[in-house]
Amino acid sequence: MTHAKRRFMLLAACLGVTALAGCAGATQPAVGGQASAVASSPASGPLPKDMNVAAFHALARHEASEWPQSPLGKAWKTGLVIPGAVELTDGPVRGFSSDEAKEAFGNGNLVYTGPPPSGTPAGVITWADGSKTKVPVLSEAQVFSALKNNVEWGRCPGCKTTPLAVTGAQPASMPFPTSRGGASVPAWAFTIDGANGPVSQAAIPPGSYVLEDSVRPPAENLAPLGTAFVGTAEADLWDDDGRTLEVMLASRPCDPAGTWGGLVAEVGDVVVVGGWIHDPHPGAACPNLTGSQVLVRLAGPLGDRVILDAATGLPVAPAPFQGTPVTAK
Repeated sequence: MTHAKRRFMLLAACLGVTALAGCAGATQPAVGGQASAVASSPASGPLPKDMNVAAFHALARHEASEWPQSPLGKAWKTGLVIPGAVELTDGPVRGFSSDEAKEAFGNGNLVYTGPPPSGTPAGVITWADGSKTKVPVLSEAQVFSALKNNVEWGRCPGCKTTPLAVTGAQPASMPFPTSRGGASVPAWAFTIDGANGPVSQAAIPPGSYVLEDSVRPPAENLAPLGTAFVGTAEADLWDDDGRTLEVMLASRPCDPAGTWGGLVAEVGDVVVVGGWIHDPHPGAACPNLTGSQVLVRLAGPLGDRVILDAATGLPVAPAPFQGTPVTAK
Protein backbone atom coordinates (compact mmCIF):
# COMPACT_ATOMS: atom_id res chain seq x y z
CA MET A 1 0.00 0.00 0.00
CA THR A 2 1.44 3.37 -0.97
CA HIS A 3 1.04 6.70 0.79
CA ALA A 4 -1.79 7.53 -1.64
CA LYS A 5 -3.92 5.30 0.57
CA ARG A 6 -3.16 7.28 3.72
CA ARG A 7 -3.72 10.87 4.77
CA PHE A 8 -0.82 12.98 5.95
CA MET A 9 -0.34 16.57 6.99
CA LEU A 10 1.99 17.49 4.18
CA LEU A 11 3.07 21.05 4.61
CA ALA A 12 5.07 21.43 1.40
CA ALA A 13 4.58 19.59 -1.88
CA CYS A 14 5.85 20.27 -5.38
CA LEU A 15 6.17 17.96 -8.35
CA GLY A 16 9.03 18.12 -10.86
CA VAL A 17 12.05 16.23 -12.06
CA THR A 18 15.06 18.17 -10.80
CA ALA A 19 14.37 20.84 -8.19
CA LEU A 20 11.03 21.24 -6.45
CA ALA A 21 10.01 24.23 -4.39
CA GLY A 22 8.04 23.97 -1.15
CA CYS A 23 6.02 26.48 0.80
CA ALA A 24 4.76 27.08 4.28
CA GLY A 25 1.21 26.16 5.19
CA ALA A 26 -0.81 23.00 5.78
CA THR A 27 -1.75 21.64 2.38
CA GLN A 28 -2.67 18.18 1.18
CA PRO A 29 -0.43 17.31 -1.80
CA ALA A 30 -1.86 16.92 -5.25
CA VAL A 31 -0.54 14.05 -7.34
CA GLY A 32 -1.00 14.21 -11.07
CA GLY A 33 0.62 13.49 -14.38
CA GLN A 34 1.80 17.07 -14.95
CA ALA A 35 4.31 19.01 -12.89
CA SER A 36 2.37 21.16 -10.48
CA ALA A 37 2.64 22.90 -7.15
CA VAL A 38 0.24 23.05 -4.25
CA ALA A 39 0.80 26.06 -2.06
CA SER A 40 -0.89 28.21 0.52
CA SER A 41 0.15 31.64 1.67
CA PRO A 42 2.92 32.62 1.76
CA ALA A 43 3.77 31.28 -1.68
CA SER A 44 7.18 29.77 -2.25
CA GLY A 45 9.88 31.82 -3.86
CA PRO A 46 12.39 30.61 -6.45
CA LEU A 47 15.20 28.19 -5.68
CA PRO A 48 17.48 30.02 -3.23
CA LYS A 49 20.85 31.34 -4.35
CA ASP A 50 22.53 29.25 -1.64
CA MET A 51 21.50 25.98 -3.36
CA ASN A 52 23.70 24.69 -6.20
CA VAL A 53 21.59 22.26 -8.22
CA ALA A 54 24.44 21.52 -10.66
CA ALA A 55 26.60 20.41 -7.72
CA PHE A 56 23.75 18.20 -6.50
CA HIS A 57 23.61 16.41 -9.85
CA ALA A 58 27.39 16.00 -9.90
CA LEU A 59 27.26 14.45 -6.44
CA ALA A 60 24.38 12.20 -7.51
CA ARG A 61 26.37 10.90 -10.50
CA HIS A 62 29.34 10.20 -8.22
CA GLU A 63 27.25 8.34 -5.64
CA ALA A 64 25.46 6.33 -8.31
CA SER A 65 28.80 5.24 -9.78
CA GLU A 66 30.17 4.28 -6.34
CA TRP A 67 27.07 2.41 -5.19
CA PRO A 68 27.59 -0.91 -7.05
CA GLN A 69 31.01 -1.45 -5.43
CA SER A 70 30.02 -0.33 -1.93
CA PRO A 71 29.52 -2.91 0.86
CA LEU A 72 25.75 -2.52 0.67
CA GLY A 73 25.58 -2.18 -3.10
CA LYS A 74 27.32 -5.52 -3.61
CA ALA A 75 24.74 -7.35 -1.49
CA TRP A 76 21.66 -5.24 -2.14
CA LYS A 77 20.03 -7.29 -4.92
CA THR A 78 21.67 -10.69 -4.47
CA GLY A 79 22.59 -10.98 -0.79
CA LEU A 80 20.84 -10.61 2.56
CA VAL A 81 20.69 -7.00 3.78
CA ILE A 82 18.58 -6.25 6.85
CA PRO A 83 17.84 -2.87 8.49
CA GLY A 84 19.40 -3.61 11.88
CA ALA A 85 20.19 -6.16 14.58
CA VAL A 86 16.78 -5.70 16.20
CA GLU A 87 15.29 -7.65 13.29
CA LEU A 88 17.19 -10.77 14.40
CA THR A 89 14.78 -11.17 17.31
CA ASP A 90 11.03 -11.58 16.89
CA GLY A 91 9.54 -10.96 20.32
CA PRO A 92 6.22 -12.20 21.65
CA VAL A 93 3.26 -10.86 19.69
CA ARG A 94 1.26 -10.10 22.84
CA GLY A 95 4.19 -8.77 24.86
CA PHE A 96 5.07 -9.80 28.39
CA SER A 97 2.99 -10.65 31.43
CA SER A 98 4.67 -7.95 33.54
CA ASP A 99 7.21 -5.14 33.41
CA GLU A 100 9.53 -7.30 35.48
CA ALA A 101 9.44 -10.06 32.86
CA LYS A 102 10.06 -7.53 30.09
CA GLU A 103 13.05 -6.09 31.94
CA ALA A 104 14.48 -9.55 32.62
CA PHE A 105 14.14 -10.42 28.94
CA GLY A 106 15.76 -7.15 27.90
CA ASN A 107 18.69 -7.84 30.22
CA GLY A 108 19.10 -11.36 28.86
CA ASN A 109 18.37 -12.85 32.27
CA LEU A 110 17.28 -16.18 30.84
CA VAL A 111 17.93 -19.75 32.03
CA TYR A 112 17.25 -22.73 29.80
CA THR A 113 15.36 -25.39 31.74
CA GLY A 114 13.69 -27.32 28.93
CA PRO A 115 14.54 -30.58 27.21
CA PRO A 116 17.05 -30.73 24.37
CA PRO A 117 15.42 -29.72 21.09
CA SER A 118 14.68 -32.27 18.41
CA GLY A 119 15.61 -31.47 14.84
CA THR A 120 17.16 -28.32 13.37
CA PRO A 121 15.76 -25.47 11.28
CA ALA A 122 15.87 -25.87 7.52
CA GLY A 123 18.96 -24.09 6.24
CA VAL A 124 17.26 -22.01 3.57
CA ILE A 125 16.04 -18.45 3.09
CA THR A 126 12.74 -18.26 1.25
CA TRP A 127 12.31 -15.04 -0.72
CA ALA A 128 9.07 -13.29 -1.62
CA ASP A 129 9.22 -14.63 -5.18
CA GLY A 130 9.43 -18.21 -3.89
CA SER A 131 13.13 -18.70 -4.65
CA LYS A 132 15.39 -20.21 -2.00
CA THR A 133 18.98 -19.67 -0.87
CA LYS A 134 20.91 -22.17 1.23
CA VAL A 135 22.52 -20.76 4.39
CA PRO A 136 24.42 -22.19 7.37
CA VAL A 137 22.35 -22.69 10.50
CA LEU A 138 23.40 -21.99 14.08
CA SER A 139 22.73 -24.51 16.83
CA GLU A 140 20.12 -23.94 19.50
CA ALA A 141 22.85 -23.21 22.06
CA GLN A 142 24.46 -20.61 19.80
CA VAL A 143 21.16 -18.91 19.09
CA PHE A 144 20.14 -18.96 22.75
CA SER A 145 23.41 -17.20 23.58
CA ALA A 146 22.69 -14.60 20.88
CA LEU A 147 19.20 -14.07 22.31
CA LYS A 148 20.61 -13.46 25.79
CA ASN A 149 23.10 -10.95 24.41
CA ASN A 150 20.72 -9.09 22.12
CA VAL A 151 21.04 -5.48 23.27
CA GLU A 152 18.31 -4.19 20.95
CA TRP A 153 15.39 -5.09 23.20
CA GLY A 154 15.66 -2.52 25.96
CA ARG A 155 18.35 -3.47 28.42
CA CYS A 156 17.93 -2.01 31.89
CA PRO A 157 21.36 -2.10 33.57
CA GLY A 158 20.03 -0.69 36.84
CA CYS A 159 17.13 -3.13 37.08
CA LYS A 160 17.35 -6.07 39.46
CA THR A 161 15.57 -8.89 37.67
CA THR A 162 14.65 -12.47 38.39
CA PRO A 163 15.77 -15.05 35.79
CA LEU A 164 13.11 -16.19 33.35
CA ALA A 165 12.85 -19.92 32.69
CA VAL A 166 13.12 -20.93 29.04
CA THR A 167 11.15 -24.14 28.90
CA GLY A 168 11.61 -25.20 25.29
CA ALA A 169 13.15 -24.59 21.88
CA GLN A 170 11.77 -25.62 18.52
CA PRO A 171 13.13 -25.37 14.96
CA ALA A 172 11.25 -22.59 13.17
CA SER A 173 11.34 -19.88 10.55
CA MET A 174 10.66 -16.19 11.00
CA PRO A 175 9.61 -13.35 8.69
CA PHE A 176 12.34 -10.92 7.86
CA PRO A 177 12.48 -7.51 6.14
CA THR A 178 15.34 -7.35 3.65
CA SER A 179 16.57 -5.17 0.81
CA ARG A 180 14.98 -7.71 -1.54
CA GLY A 181 11.58 -7.56 0.12
CA GLY A 182 10.05 -9.81 2.73
CA ALA A 183 11.76 -13.15 3.34
CA SER A 184 11.64 -16.09 5.71
CA VAL A 185 14.82 -17.21 7.47
CA PRO A 186 15.69 -20.21 9.68
CA ALA A 187 15.21 -19.57 13.39
CA TRP A 188 14.77 -21.13 16.79
CA ALA A 189 11.50 -20.44 18.64
CA PHE A 190 11.82 -20.32 22.44
CA THR A 191 9.06 -20.70 25.01
CA ILE A 192 9.80 -18.31 27.87
CA ASP A 193 7.95 -17.90 31.15
CA GLY A 194 6.56 -14.38 31.24
CA ALA A 195 6.46 -13.96 27.48
CA ASN A 196 2.97 -14.07 26.00
CA GLY A 197 3.92 -16.14 22.98
CA PRO A 198 7.04 -17.69 21.48
CA VAL A 199 10.19 -15.64 20.96
CA SER A 200 12.09 -16.37 17.76
CA GLN A 201 15.76 -15.68 17.14
CA ALA A 202 17.29 -15.92 13.69
CA ALA A 203 19.62 -18.90 13.27
CA ILE A 204 21.80 -17.37 10.55
CA PRO A 205 25.45 -16.72 11.45
CA PRO A 206 27.25 -13.37 11.20
CA GLY A 207 28.80 -13.08 7.77
CA SER A 208 25.71 -14.44 6.04
CA TYR A 209 23.99 -11.05 6.19
CA VAL A 210 24.79 -7.33 6.17
CA LEU A 211 23.31 -4.95 8.72
CA GLU A 212 22.45 -1.71 6.96
CA ASP A 213 22.80 0.39 10.10
CA SER A 214 26.34 -0.93 10.69
CA VAL A 215 27.72 0.53 7.47
CA ARG A 216 29.32 3.93 7.94
CA PRO A 217 28.33 6.55 5.39
CA PRO A 218 31.08 7.67 3.00
CA ALA A 219 32.71 11.02 3.64
CA GLU A 220 31.20 13.43 1.12
CA ASN A 221 32.12 17.04 0.42
CA LEU A 222 28.75 18.75 0.56
CA ALA A 223 30.05 22.33 0.67
CA PRO A 224 29.70 22.88 -3.11
CA LEU A 225 25.95 22.24 -2.85
CA GLY A 226 25.46 25.40 -0.81
CA THR A 227 24.24 26.18 2.67
CA ALA A 228 20.58 25.53 1.82
CA PHE A 229 21.16 21.86 0.98
CA VAL A 230 19.82 19.21 3.37
CA GLY A 231 19.76 15.45 3.21
CA THR A 232 16.74 13.19 3.49
CA ALA A 233 15.55 11.13 6.43
CA GLU A 234 12.93 9.06 4.60
CA ALA A 235 11.59 8.43 1.12
CA ASP A 236 8.77 6.24 -0.10
CA LEU A 237 6.36 5.85 -2.97
CA TRP A 238 3.33 8.11 -2.80
CA ASP A 239 1.14 7.12 -5.76
CA ASP A 240 0.08 3.94 -7.47
CA ASP A 241 1.90 4.60 -10.75
CA GLY A 242 5.27 4.34 -8.99
CA ARG A 243 6.59 7.69 -10.16
CA THR A 244 5.99 10.03 -7.21
CA LEU A 245 8.13 9.87 -4.08
CA GLU A 246 7.35 11.45 -0.75
CA VAL A 247 10.66 12.72 0.61
CA MET A 248 11.10 13.79 4.22
CA LEU A 249 13.97 16.22 4.68
CA ALA A 250 16.54 15.61 7.41
CA SER A 251 15.92 19.09 8.84
CA ARG A 252 12.74 21.02 9.52
CA PRO A 253 12.05 24.52 8.19
CA CYS A 254 10.74 27.44 10.19
CA ASP A 255 7.07 28.33 9.72
CA PRO A 256 6.04 30.77 8.34
CA ALA A 257 9.29 32.37 7.18
CA GLY A 258 11.06 29.43 5.59
CA THR A 259 10.72 27.88 2.16
CA TRP A 260 11.91 24.44 1.19
CA GLY A 261 11.84 21.89 -1.60
CA GLY A 262 13.05 18.56 -2.94
CA LEU A 263 15.79 17.46 -5.30
CA VAL A 264 15.99 14.24 -7.29
CA ALA A 265 18.39 12.78 -9.82
CA GLU A 266 17.92 9.49 -11.70
CA VAL A 267 21.18 7.83 -12.70
CA GLY A 268 20.82 4.34 -14.16
CA ASP A 269 19.29 2.05 -11.56
CA VAL A 270 19.86 4.56 -8.75
CA VAL A 271 17.61 7.43 -7.61
CA VAL A 272 19.33 10.09 -5.49
CA VAL A 273 17.18 12.42 -3.37
CA GLY A 274 17.88 15.51 -1.30
CA GLY A 275 16.36 18.87 -0.57
CA TRP A 276 16.88 22.46 0.44
CA ILE A 277 15.65 24.78 3.15
CA HIS A 278 15.91 28.55 2.94
CA ASP A 279 15.40 30.85 5.93
CA PRO A 280 15.16 34.47 4.76
CA HIS A 281 15.74 35.68 8.33
CA PRO A 282 18.61 33.59 9.75
CA GLY A 283 19.11 34.08 13.44
CA ALA A 284 15.61 35.38 14.01
CA ALA A 285 13.28 33.69 16.46
CA CYS A 286 11.40 30.77 14.91
CA PRO A 287 7.79 30.58 16.19
CA ASN A 288 7.17 27.05 14.93
CA LEU A 289 8.98 24.24 13.19
CA THR A 290 6.84 22.84 10.43
CA GLY A 291 6.74 19.61 8.46
CA SER A 292 9.45 18.89 5.93
CA GLN A 293 7.82 16.55 3.39
CA VAL A 294 7.98 17.21 -0.33
CA LEU A 295 6.90 15.22 -3.36
CA VAL A 296 9.30 14.58 -6.23
CA ARG A 297 8.26 13.20 -9.59
CA LEU A 298 10.37 10.60 -11.39
CA ALA A 299 10.75 10.34 -15.15
CA GLY A 300 9.79 6.66 -14.92
CA PRO A 301 8.45 4.20 -12.32
CA LEU A 302 10.77 3.52 -9.39
CA GLY A 303 10.64 -0.23 -9.96
CA ASP A 304 13.47 -2.01 -8.16
CA ARG A 305 15.80 0.97 -8.23
CA VAL A 306 17.43 1.88 -4.94
CA ILE A 307 16.85 5.31 -3.37
CA LEU A 308 20.00 6.96 -1.97
CA ASP A 309 20.24 9.95 0.34
CA ALA A 310 22.48 12.52 -1.35
CA ALA A 311 23.96 13.57 2.00
CA THR A 312 25.31 10.11 2.84
CA GLY A 313 25.22 8.01 -0.32
CA LEU A 314 23.32 5.34 1.64
CA PRO A 315 19.82 3.90 1.08
CA VAL A 316 17.02 5.87 2.69
CA ALA A 317 13.89 4.01 3.84
CA PRO A 318 13.94 1.71 0.83
CA ALA A 319 10.60 0.32 -0.31
CA PRO A 320 11.85 -3.32 -0.36
CA PHE A 321 12.16 -3.34 3.46
CA GLN A 322 8.44 -2.69 3.62
CA GLY A 323 7.52 -5.73 1.56
CA THR A 324 5.25 -8.34 3.05
CA PRO A 325 7.35 -11.08 4.69
CA VAL A 326 6.81 -14.63 3.54
CA THR A 327 6.54 -17.77 5.62
CA ALA A 328 8.44 -20.85 4.58
CA LYS A 329 6.19 -23.75 3.74
